[in-house]
Amino acid sequence: MHCLVTGGAGFVGSHLVDLLLEADHQVSVFDNLSSGRRDFLSHHGDVVTLIEGDLLDLESVSGAMEGIDIVYHLAANPDIRLGTSITDTDLRQGTVATYNVLEAMRLAGVNKIAFASSSVVYGEAEVMPTPEDYGPLFPISLYGASKLGSEALITSWVGTFGLQAWLFRFANIVGARGT
Repeated sequence: MHCLVTGGAGFVGSHLVDLLLEADHQVSVFDNLSSGRRDFLSHHGDVVTLIEGDLLDLESVSGAMEGIDIVYHLAANPDIRLGTSITDTDLRQGTVATYNVLEAMRLAGVNKIAFASSSVVYGEAEVMPTPEDYGPLFPISLYGASKLGSEALITSWVGTFGLQAWLFRFANIVGARGT
């Protein structure tokens, strides 16, 4: 299977690339390298195709979709504090970028996406640990709002275009290659 990993040169993305290659998948990475690093992928040599590009450029994203079977969409703004000073950061790098990924997939006929969302979509949940079906969802940060908006876009693509989607709401992740 040919997999495209957005944000694949980042912390979580580079570990996913490792696992996909171990499972004998073909992997392409789409990353703007704003926080991701080439050296997180360098141990794979030429096995990984690194496409340096911006998800805000629909044409660039569309060009990366050729021959792709599934998209693992992990790219996002890693600096939550930046989103509080430049308030459209998470909207653009989260929700608008997700729209571009979905539209590029639709145009290319790619119909599977796995999305890295976040537990911040729950806001200040009263139940810990928070079950997946907890509601209502009231994110209290711009980052959380962008993740919830991206989830809504993806589920609308499921209903409208028959996309298959898997949404993962990660909590705090720590480990090697943290950015």
